[in-house]
Amino acid sequence: MVNKYKGSCSYCGGTVPVNGGNLRKVGRKWQVSHLSCEAAKSPQVIVTTFNSGESVWVNSGGRCEDAPCCGCCS
Repeated sequence: MVNKYKGSCSYCGGTVPVNGGNLRKVGRKWQVSHLSCEAAKSPQVIVTTFNSGESVWVNSGGRCEDAPCCGCCS
């Protein structure tokens, strides 16, 4: 299931943007994870912060997790 709210990835701890990850129920709690972290079952995301303070999350293939949000990956 796709996440409706942003949260912290259960694998790498990075922020998962809205509609940018997988949501699953573990026990009585909901956990969210990046798509690439979920597929590999381990951290696969690199967080890059620009001078403006904005952060982007890039998977191991070099593509933004929420691509094509700004066009930098295309």
